[in-house]
Amino acid sequence: MEKEEFFSEDVLADKIYNRTVIKKLLSYVLRYKASGLLSIFLVLITTVLFLMGPYLFGYVIDHGINKGDKPLIYKIALLVLGIETLRFLLVIVQGYNIQAIGQKVMLDMRMDLFKHIQSLPISFFDKNPVGRIVTRLTNDIAAIGELFSAGVIVVIGDIFIIIGIFVAMFMLNMKLAIITLSVFPIIVVIAFWFGNRMKNSFREIRRKLARINSYLNENITGMKVIQLFNREKKNYDKFDEINTDYLKEQVKYIRYFAVFQPAINMVNALAVGLVLWYGAVRYMHGFLTLGVMVAFLAYIHDLFDPIRDIVEKYNIFQGAMASSERIFSLMKEPPEVDYIITNPVKEVFKSDFKGAIKFENVWFAYSGSDYVLKDISFQIVPGRSVALVGVTGSGKTSIASVLTRLYEIQKGTIWLDDVDIRKIEKIGLRYVIGLVSQDIFLFAGTLRDNITLFNPMSDSKVLGIIEELGLMPFIDRMPGGLGMQIVERGANLSVGERQFISLSRIILYDPRVIILDEATSNMDPISEVLIQNAVQKATQGRTSIFIAHRLSTILHCDKLIVLNKGVKIEEGSHEELLRLGGLYSQLYRVYMREELIERV
Repeated sequence: MEKEEFFSEDVLADKIYNRTVIKKLLSYVLRYKASGLLSIFLVLITTVLFLMGPYLFGYVIDHGINKGDKPLIYKIALLVLGIETLRFLLVIVQGYNIQAIGQKVMLDMRMDLFKHIQSLPISFFDKNPVGRIVTRLTNDIAAIGELFSAGVIVVIGDIFIIIGIFVAMFMLNMKLAIITLSVFPIIVVIAFWFGNRMKNSFREIRRKLARINSYLNENITGMKVIQLFNREKKNYDKFDEINTDYLKEQVKYIRYFAVFQPAINMVNALAVGLVLWYGAVRYMHGFLTLGVMVAFLAYIHDLFDPIRDIVEKYNIFQGAMASSERIFSLMKEPPEVDYIITNPVKEVFKSDFKGAIKFENVWFAYSGSDYVLKDISFQIVPGRSVALVGVTGSGKTSIASVLTRLYEIQKGTIWLDDVDIRKIEKIGLRYVIGLVSQDIFLFAGTLRDNITLFNPMSDSKVLGIIEELGLMPFIDRMPGGLGMQIVERGANLSVGERQFISLSRIILYDPRVIILDEATSNMDPISEVLIQNAVQKATQGRTSIFIAHRLSTILHCDKLIVLNKGVKIEEGSHEELLRLGGLYSQLYRVYMREELIERV
């Protein structure tokens, strides 16, 4: 699979600003316009209250302390206490409000992304690792949440504070303000130098963290194989290598950060020294009051905190923008195509279909022009059974996949009761055609949940269907019956028990056409007999397609279709194909020889 076929790689964008991404993010924020405007208003109010502190300190020195005006000192002290108390309360409200916005935006994005992922075609999941998709729904959404909780509003507040401080400085004393401003080029150089290096280091951290997540996902999923083939030590060493690589990048980032803070502090000290020197000279000559000088020093102290904060938040913005690009890139993936031909059948009722199936010159490839089905044509009469026979890779399962429209054919037509299946809603089509796959997925939950797929259904109805199929022995041997807890991926069930659930599930669904893909593979003899009897009962009166390597399971079928390398080479009953002496005859002789050896 070529790299460009994947929807995204874990690489961060070089630019912090992307107009399209910002626009999409804002579309989510604007859903909570009132809360957002309230946060910005609170930032403005708290900034004004914050800027009043140093001014009041200077004012009380010049007009209270120097003149011995105690009532003024008391009034200013109470005013400062009141301002700080009000600011404290407003900061709490602002923090809660912005966190609430962030959480709501995360909820909306996560739901939209999950809904979109459910609409993607199966071919998309063939090409993209599960771990990466899960990362989009978890880590990347969380990074956007961090942008709101600790980023965007905080930085807006920092910008307001910086602008406000310079306005206040120029209003107090223009010459001291210009001296303070003279150190800004140094700050800009430091911020850009460290910012770029921290950004690159941060990008590497995220990329190497993605490697850790991917490797962990692969190893935990494949733990059984790892332990069976004694791969623990080798995999541990490989993980140690990846983990150490991640640690080195983290240390590199910490090193930059450790140097950045003292560098800003040095510039801060330089600004304070310049103001002290020039202010002291002006004060001694009577051109400056002590209160103005104290206020200036307080403003300088307050000026560098938001500067540090903005540079530190740069990486949050960088990560959030990159996460947003990955999320929106995934959202741009085209959903599963429902209608290819115009004038689709909008609604499908199972009662409208008898189950006649016709493949007409069907060509299909999973990728490009590498066709796995080549000019396939055959018909199935309603209520009759057909078996697809052939060696592994002959295209049997692919026929099931295109018939249920998990994949779309490139050429030809598939008819269901004289209706092109591409004109039928996929949801409706899958009510009509049911598939019992050889790969049975089970959910963590009860046995009842896995049979009914969480649909509300009475126990009596479920048990009635199971009893009709003759599968009650499976229920009897399960502790708790329908209430038995199934662990993740059905690890506490045998192959036969999983197949029992899959078969019961599809019969409750009551489709007109049933496809059974290797329904009794790798099963113990007792379970195989029970399942085979249940299959025969379930397929009575229904169009059924059997896919099997074990020829004993398909001898009862009305017709056999033999495939080889994606081409239909034989078609007929069991007796007709034996008389023909072709591939099926060879496969049957091999099968009978193996059966004889097993009996001996």
